[in-house]
Amino acid sequence: MATPTPSRGPTRGPRAATPWGTAAELTAGAILVGLSALAGLAFVRRPWPNRLDVWGYRVLPLDASSRWAHDFAAIGSLTVLIVGVIAVFLIGVGRDWVRAIACASAPIAAVLIVQDLAKPLVGRHLGLTGGSSYPSGTVAAVAALATAATLIMPRMIRPLMALVGVVAIAGASAAVIVLRWHYPTDALGGIGVGVGSVLVLDALLHVPWAVAAACRPAGTPRRSQMRPEPVPA
Repeated sequence: MATPTPSRGPTRGPRAATPWGTAAELTAGAILVGLSALAGLAFVRRPWPNRLDVWGYRVLPLDASSRWAHDFAAIGSLTVLIVGVIAVFLIGVGRDWVRAIACASAPIAAVLIVQDLAKPLVGRHLGLTGGSSYPSGTVAAVAALATAATLIMPRMIRPLMALVGVVAIAGASAAVIVLRWHYPTDALGGIGVGVGSVLVLDALLHVPWAVAAACRPAGTPRRSQMRPEPVPA
């Protein structure tokens, strides 16, 4: 009779979720989103530029016609966002369908949070007649998409993808400041919402598998690691 034995191949899919890894991801995401929310509460009472904003404007002077700034800002456009989440889903669905769903939906959720919830509640504006500025939706979209793309990649490629993502986030943040679309603190808020939303949603969707892994007796192999042992002739 065939006896299941542990497979030495890689574990794929949501069964690979670990309790500590999921808890750490959820904690990091919650901290980022929470800090962005606390900053938003502070800007409700004090919406004018603070010292960090003044310093950032001094370091990155206004240049409304900057080509590089417009190019980096375009990464946070709706077109790039839609194409990006589709690519993220297609790349990840074969390895971890739960993560693919989380990483494809979280960037859209982050932008909706910024545009429909955070900006109306905070009510911070650029000057007296400028539009709502906190947090930056452009930076949130870039940060969320960069985080999703990093998580969905195989482990060996993640460091390179993370480096590309950091460059994209930094470039988009500098761009919206140079173009005077946002204050520097608006860009930081966008980073917190974008990165935090992806981490929180990905962790929450993996919680059931992390709990199952925590409840599994020590030494018990996962079902995905079980394969029948051939019957001797």
